[in-house]
Amino acid sequence: MINKVYRNVLSPQDITALIEFYKSKPDAGTESHVVNKNFEYQIPEDFSYQLLHSKLEQILGPHEFDTGAYKECIQPYPLHSDSPETHNELGTITSFGHGKKLNLAVLIPLVEGDQFRTVVFDCFSKQDLRSKLMPIVNQLDREDFTHCTNQWGTMSHLPVLDVYHWCLGDVFVWDRQQYHASADFARHGLVKKFLIMFVA
Repeated sequence: MINKVYRNVLSPQDITALIEFYKSKPDAGTESHVVNKNFEYQIPEDFSYQLLHSKLEQILGPHEFDTGAYKECIQPYPLHSDSPETHNELGTITSFGHGKKLNLAVLIPLVEGDQFRTVVFDCFSKQDLRSKLMPIVNQLDREDFTHCTNQWGTMSHLPVLDVYHWCLGDVFVWDRQQYHASADFARHGLVKKFLIMFVA
């Protein structure tokens, strides 16, 4: 099970260059309340590949891009996993990978601050969440998850593996099938910008 923050992978200039590059790209229009732009890491001539590939190879080793996107979210994501099966069912993202050797989610924050947090739970998409419920509540604050009202009874009793506070320059990696949720940044009037990719 991999769940790790790699610090200072990207420089401030790298972050600025990524934001500027995606400013001019059109919205793919695949989700409501989210600007999704094509992240074409599978193309070696693409700017994102040229900027990121050698840096990511240093921390991930050899890897194959499966799917991903540049995102600007005005609403937080509730409890979910990004398993390949979930993406196939939704049909929202094209998949390029041919295997599942690594099967990792890779998050590159393009904003930072205490309001931007990702909570990763010690449970996976193929598990019955009821079997993972603890008798006592975890340390999560309900006020930070107002967008998860229907899920709170479950979320508040799941074992928390990590709470990642977004920081520019970081790369956060976890198992793609692992359940996770975003803290509610929207109640602070903020927009969340990031690159998300899944590697096989």
